[in-house]
Amino acid sequence: MLTELHVTSFKCFETLALPLRPLTLLSGTNGGGKSSVIQSLMLLAHTLSHREWSDSLLLDGPDLALGSAADVLNQQAARRRLSLGASAGDQTIRWSFRAENRRALSVELDSIEVDGEMVAPTAPLRWLLPSDWSRPRTVVDLLRSMNWVTAERTGPRELLPLRDPASHGRVGSRGELAAGLLYWREDTPVREALRKAGLPPTLFHQVRARMQEFFPGCDLRVSPIDGASAVSLRLKSDAKAEFQRPQNVGFGLTQLFPILVAVLAAEEGDCLLIENPEVHLHPRAQQHIGWLLALAAASGVQVIVETHSDHVLNGLRLATKQGRITPADVAVHFFSPSPDGGPVQPRSPTIDADGRLSEWPDGFFDQFDLALAELL
Repeated sequence: MLTELHVTSFKCFETLALPLRPLTLLSGTNGGGKSSVIQSLMLLAHTLSHREWSDSLLLDGPDLALGSAADVLNQQAARRRLSLGASAGDQTIRWSFRAENRRALSVELDSIEVDGEMVAPTAPLRWLLPSDWSRPRTVVDLLRSMNWVTAERTGPRELLPLRDPASHGRVGSRGELAAGLLYWREDTPVREALRKAGLPPTLFHQVRARMQEFFPGCDLRVSPIDGASAVSLRLKSDAKAEFQRPQNVGFGLTQLFPILVAVLAAEEGDCLLIENPEVHLHPRAQQHIGWLLALAAASGVQVIVETHSDHVLNGLRLATKQGRITPADVAVHFFSPSPDGGPVQPRSPTIDADGRLSEWPDGFFDQFDLALAELL
């Protein structure tokens, strides 16, 4: 499990050491920095996944396009270097990159620090480490296997891609590979901690059952298209209705579907980054997805979730009160711009066994109370 994120001179952060837990919730105002946390992790993950033999950080990739070096360097620091890294257990790796050309779409590796010791970036480099590196690659392996589901998920589509089974290990950043993953792995058993009792333990039946928790009476069907590398996803929102094209059912079903597939297909030790799981969901469903993500985190899958929804927050608070996850396994971070324009640092209220938070910073899911006070 990743236990801490390290960032220097990246976007709004001059320096950041952010604790990570089995379940980490990122919240905050628009432009406060929470998306930059996700992006820093995904920059490393994408570079390690898509450029195995490389000496640079890829800023413009197939799933994450952040622009040029000038777009990601912290403006206040006025440096031409940035540093990204992470800790996992006893291992900490920090990579420093230099941006000689601010218009470049990548930044060159400058130095490597492993557990406080400087390691020469001697070519050839593999996964941003010397290729003859013999120590355990814990941090690298966790970053390479990260599964990111962005807020810009694929909406209702007539057809979805079907690739070879090895290419469906993840649902895709936009959820576009979720139907293909379910097609290839429909008979794979879901881990016991996440199974709904009394039903077949296979991925298809468990995804279907979880969908029905959110949308009672709904059903789904995934079918290959003859003569094409594609599958069709058919849904129905009522048990008495016929299967329909996704365009003819609520957006919420297609937005939730890849998240449920990602959660239920995850193996112990995997890491999921999920942005705005509440998109197009009713408040009750938003609360339930927070609860289910807490359940996944307690089962050994690390979950980092970014949300604007107090209902998602309340879902994980309820899971804590019910004993589904321990307070020590939950981290909550609230990001907002510094009022004096200084460095951005999150506020991190703690949660207790009753699901109560230690503090409510200004702007932290308090808009309902503010509006109610004005109405009264």
